[in-house]
Amino acid sequence: MKLFSSKTLILMIFLAISLSACAGGGVTAASSWPGIIVEGETAYLSYNQHVYAINISDGKEKWRFPSEANSKISFYAAPILTSDGQLLAGGYDHVLYSLDPEKGTENWSFKEAKNRYVGSPLASETGIFAPTADDHLYALDLKGQLSWSFQTQGAQWAAPVTDPGCKCVYLASMDHRLYAIDSQTGKAKWQTNDLGGSMVGTPAYSPDGMLYIGTFNSEMVAVNAESGGILWQKPTDGWVWGGPALKEGKLYFGDLSGSFYAMETNGSIDWKIKPDGPIAQTPLLAEEAIYFTTQAGSIYAIDYAGKIRWNQTIGGKLYTRPALAGDKILVAPTGLDAYLIALDTNGTQVWQFIPEKK
Repeated sequence: MKLFSSKTLILMIFLAISLSACAGGGVTAASSWPGIIVEGETAYLSYNQHVYAINISDGKEKWRFPSEANSKISFYAAPILTSDGQLLAGGYDHVLYSLDPEKGTENWSFKEAKNRYVGSPLASETGIFAPTADDHLYALDLKGQLSWSFQTQGAQWAAPVTDPGCKCVYLASMDHRLYAIDSQTGKAKWQTNDLGGSMVGTPAYSPDGMLYIGTFNSEMVAVNAESGGILWQKPTDGWVWGGPALKEGKLYFGDLSGSFYAMETNGSIDWKIKPDGPIAQTPLLAEEAIYFTTQAGSIYAIDYAGKIRWNQTIGGKLYTRPALAGDKILVAPTGLDAYLIALDTNGTQVWQFIPEKK
C-alpha cells in the first residue's frame, strides 16, 4: 500500500516551507523551481517550460528546449550530463529527455514513467538511474532503453548516489527508507527501517563506507553503506530538505527552520549559524568559501569556521543550490524576471539572464 498520495506529497512539501516562514518571512509557492548545472563555458538551466543553455561569460542564451513553449511540458529537476555527452532533463510531463548539449536537439525520450520527475537522474558508466514520483526508480542504458525498475512505497524526489566499488545505487525515498540497490540487477541489497520522516535530499557518501541523509523527522542520520545499519541519528532544529555536503570529515547542511550546520561525522555539531530564512538545498563547497541560498532570497558566503564573509539579497525566493562557474557563482531565483544571476566571489552581480519572450 502506498504511504502517500501525490496530492498529499505536494501539500506536505509546501507545508514544510510554510511552517518555517517565521524564519524568513512569507512564502510564495512556485509551480516549478529552477535547476542548474555547469559544464565548461555553459550553464544549463531547467525552469518552467524550458531547458536553457546559457553562455557563462556574458549570460546570453545559446538555445532552449523545446524551442517553443508547450503548456504540457515543464521542468523542475536539475539537468545532468552523461559520460558520453548527453544532457538529461526530466519533465513534469512524465518524460525523461536526452538532449544534445551543443544544439539542444532531442536524442531520445523515455516515456514509461507514470508521474513527474522531481529529482535529477544519476548517470554512470553503466547506465542512467532516474527516480520518479510514481514510486519507481527506472534504470536505462545510455540509449534510453529500460533495463529494470525498482519500486518503493513512496515517491522518489531525491537524486540517487552511487559507490563505484560496491556497484550500488543508494536511493532515499518519501517512504522514510533508504535503499541500496544492485545497479546491474535492480534487486535490493538492503533497506533501512523507517527513519521517521520522508527524505528528498541526496545522501552524501563517504569513502569510509558511510551514508549521511537528512529527514523530515528533523534529524541527520548516519547509515552503514554495506549493511544499512544505523550508526546514529542526531536532531536538527527543523526538517532537512537538501542533502548534506561532505568535506574533510565534516557535513555541511541547512534545514527548514533556517539553521545552517557544520557537523562532525560522529554526529556532534561543530558550529551552527542562523541566516535569514529556510535553507532548502545542499550548499556549494568551494575552496575559498561555503555558499548557500535561503528562501528569503539571499545568498551567503561563509568560511569553514562559520564566519559570514558576505551575504547578498537577490530578491524573489532562492530554493536552488548555487553553482560554481569558474570565477562566478550562479544563482537561480524564482519570482523574478531574471532566471539566472551571476555574481563574482565578492557577491557583486556580473550579469543576469532574462529569457527573451518568443
